Amino acid sequence: MRVLIIVLMLFLALQVAYAETQIFSGKVITGADKEINGGVFRFTYDENSKKAFVQTPAGGLIVDNGACKPNNIFRVCINSANFSHKNITTYVYYYEIDATIYKLTGSLSASSKATLSSLLQGEPTDLEVTITNPTDFEITGIVFSYDLAPFYIIEAKGCELNGKRLIWEGSLNPKYDKTCTAKISTDKDGKYNLAGNLSYFNGYDTEKIMTNASVITVLPKQLKVSYFMDKDIKVREPFYINLSLQNLHASEEISASLKIVLPSHVSLIKDKPAFDKDERTLRRSSLLLKPSESMNYSLYLEKNSQGTEPINYKFEYAIKGISDVIENSTFVDVVILQPITKPSEPKVDEPNATPNATAVQESLQSPQAADANKTTEAAAENKTSEKVAIAEIEHKTFSEKLSSRFSKNEALVLVGVAFAVFLIIFFVNKIRKRKQPVMDEQAALKEIQEKILKKE
Repeated sequence: MRVLIIVLMLFLALQVAYAETQIFSGKVITGADKEINGGVFRFTYDENSKKAFVQTPAGGLIVDNGACKPNNIFRVCINSANFSHKNITTYVYYYEIDATIYKLTGSLSASSKATLSSLLQGEPTDLEVTITNPTDFEITGIVFSYDLAPFYIIEAKGCELNGKRLIWEGSLNPKYDKTCTAKISTDKDGKYNLAGNLSYFNGYDTEKIMTNASVITVLPKQLKVSYFMDKDIKVREPFYINLSLQNLHASEEISASLKIVLPSHVSLIKDKPAFDKDERTLRRSSLLLKPSESMNYSLYLEKNSQGTEPINYKFEYAIKGISDVIENSTFVDVVILQPITKPSEPKVDEPNATPNATAVQESLQSPQAADANKTTEAAAENKTSEKVAIAEIEHKTFSEKLSSRFSKNEALVLVGVAFAVFLIIFFVNKIRKRKQPVMDEQAALKEIQEKILKKE
């Protein structure tokens, strides 16, 4: 029984000591090289002892049939071995081996934990991150990054600061761990899940993991202030303002003080409970609100005149040693924005006109009359534009008038007539030129005849 317990403990210890990655599962023939994951493996089997000799890239192993055995890098399991064939020349027996091969790898674990899971705004807490190497291998190429936004890091140990991130790079020896601590705080309420990223070389490849998430809830302001005031406040009429202070925390007390500053046009008639008064400043100090307790205050006021100043409130309080301030203002008068009026355009008086009568007449016109006037004005504008157009036409040149009077067909007729006239003149001149030489010859003959007759 003791032996069985020891064996189980050793088995569990081996499971924790390393991580492994399967790189081969199948059948191989003895006496032949088998390339697996970039390395060469070779199997030999002895049927009498039922043992296999396995040559690995990291050394040899003798493994029983049906068992597993590791070295520093690999773990080899022999599932079965059966006779395959015999070489008749060398008398060598060959066996078919069913094997599974694992590559042993390093492995890291990472965890993070915050001291407080619920915080007030501005309340600090400690965060611890632990990186552990539980294996028998040195883990190298470790890159760790933990983003803490929107938290501020007040101080850190074990890791470096880069803005709002914790960072660390290095290696871890077997069975060693690395711890980083940080004191953090934030002014933003909400629920946050904080986690880090971790990458490392496990001896086989680069592995990436994340730390477990640390859930931190940041509470809103624990002093709740409520305001109640009358509406439609008028001059010389009293009105009420009621204040309510409430401690929202279920287990912590709040110590507070209250200051109210009244504007110059508002006076105090009565306060309940009574305030300490300094001119227009009202104070209540040393207030203590137990967990979930409320306090109410009432002011009976009067507005003496119109004004633009508000009533200013300031609440200073502390809870769990953390101080905070709430400030607010309330306006008694409703500010009415006056519409912006455009300046009227100057009017030019026409001669022999009565401006007052005209203005009165225009102001008394109905919408229909106004529309009729607009139509009349538009018609007058159209007539004016027509006159201008006629004047422009009268000032056109003769060629423009001519071109505007005749259509395209009339222009073609004029061209034809001009061409005919040209031909007539051309032929008349030609005929004249032909007749002129004949007349000259006849006159010459007559002259010769006269000369002959004189000689006779």
